[in-house]
Formats: sequence, C-alpha cells, structure tokens
Amino acid sequence: MSLIEAINESLDLISATKSDKYYTENCYYFSILLNKYDKETAIDSITKSDLNKLFVEESEKLNKNGKDNYKVNAMIRVYKALYNHAINGHDLNIKNPLIGIKSLPIQKKLKYIPSDKDIKNVQLTCNHQQNLLIDFVKETGARISEALRFKGSDLFDDYIVLYTSKSKDSNVVPRKVRRPLCLKDIRLKHDEILFIQWVEKPKFLSRKVSLLEQRPWNWHNLRHRYASKLSKEGKPLFEIMLLLGHSQIKTTQGYLQLIT
Repeated sequence: MSLIEAINESLDLISATKSDKYYTENCYYFSILLNKYDKETAIDSITKSDLNKLFVEESEKLNKNGKDNYKVNAMIRVYKALYNHAINGHDLNIKNPLIGIKSLPIQKKLKYIPSDKDIKNVQLTCNHQQNLLIDFVKETGARISEALRFKGSDLFDDYIVLYTSKSKDSNVVPRKVRRPLCLKDIRLKHDEILFIQWVEKPKFLSRKVSLLEQRPWNWHNLRHRYASKLSKEGKPLFEIMLLLGHSQIKTTQGYLQLIT
C-alpha cells in the first residue's frame, strides 16, 4: 500500500467523522510526511528509525525558533492513527512503526490569566454585542463555539445549558451552568440565536488586545480564568470539571492556578 493511498483513505474517514479544523490539521501533518517521502512510497518501507529521525529534525527546527514540541507530538499521534487505519482496514501483515515511539518532552507553561484591568480596558473599546460575548464567556467558562451555539431554548430562570461536540456529527453533550449576570435582562425566542452575527470564532478580541499592547490573551484564556476563580471560591475539583465540560480530572487540573 502506498503512502498516498493510506493518507487519502485516512482523510476520507476524518472528513466524515471529525471537525473541519481536525481535518485541516491532519492535512498539514501529512504534507510534512509527503515532503519527506515520495507519495508512491510503500508504507511498510518506512521504518521506525526513519520516523524517529523525522521527529528529531522537526523538533530541532522548533527549538531553534523558541517553540516547544507540541507539533512533533501531534505528528506522532497522527501518523500512529494513519498506520493503524491502514493496517486494520487492509489486514496488512506489518507492525505499526509508531508503536514504542514516545512523545517528546514539553515544558509546561501556565496559561495567562488576564487581569480585571486588562479585560475592562478591552471592553471599553467594544460595542454592546462584543461586550456581551466577552461577559458570557467570562461568566460561564464556555468554549467560544458553545457561546456561538447558544439560543433561547438553552436559557432558563436560574441556569443555562451549554452544548459541546467532540467531533463532527457526534452527539452533543449538555451541561448546566448558573445563569450569568450578563443575561439577567435577556429574553430570547425558543430558536433565537444570541450571538447571530458570528458564525465562526470572532477575531475582534485578539485584535483589540494587540492594539492595546497587552500581553496576548484570547477566548480560551477567559475559560482558564473562570476555572481558576471557581477554585479560589472553594469549588470541589470534580464540580469544576463538570462545569467546564471536561471528561477527565487531569485536564481540569491543568486549568487551575492561583489568581489575585
């Protein structure tokens, strides 16, 4: 089986089951592999040693640019899945060369938590709907995709319901969050979308942060801020996990840090 055949089959599956972002990311990592090997190269001719050499080369490039190994570790995961799909889908009598290749070390860094002052200064430059979106994410810890999906049927007297989907066409998972103060006087029809003017992640926040010459922060930083504030208030870790919509405590622990 050729490399390009395996890649195309894998991309067909990803296109049908995963998000557009995940598909695009996989295309990028596959392009690195295709730049290294001819597309007609047989996948069973690429050895573990070959792949290890590729990962080391990519890691050295990243380190020279002051970047960590997140990209290389993503490559390892993507290529392992590529081989698994080809082997299982065609009953190939080969061993996955990625088995035994471990992720490269990463220097863990705390996510920056924007100060109240920074958030206020940004909001002074925003219009009403932009401010509402910032407040919504700040007060609910919602992923930006969840905020843009929010509609009238998700709004109740004392709480709201947020829905997230881990992959394309997968079941959405609901969770309850206390009704935020920013929605105190908001009334919506059953099917009315709250943030109808945005269909994809809004870019105004990063632009305003940059114009004000603040330390970079974005929608996800507000989510970390929400989690850390809950921890400061004494909320149990398991409850914070549920409010964030995480499936593992370990993920939630990575969000928490001391804030003043």
